[in-house]
Amino acid sequence: MTFERNSEKNVTFYTKPGCSLCEKAMVIVNRVMEDIPFHLEVTDITRSPALIQEYGLHIPVVCIDGVEVFRFHVDEAKFRSRLSGAGK
Repeated sequence: MTFERNSEKNVTFYTKPGCSLCEKAMVIVNRVMEDIPFHLEVTDITRSPALIQEYGLHIPVVCIDGVEVFRFHVDEAKFRSRLSGAGK
């Protein structure tokens, strides 16, 4: 599932159904997306044996432009900083 805003940054959110940490993290991602445009791709790891192998119970995982920046929890201030280019 892909959500388009401005394609300045590409954010990939790895999740799976029934993940309560993922649901909490997605609230933060959506809140930030209201202020800072980015391209969001939500990936269900249960659709890929390779992703299950890679991430397993270590979700959610958030990557910005292919670089993992968060695992388990999303820090909103750090997420905003990374998206604005200040937190590289």
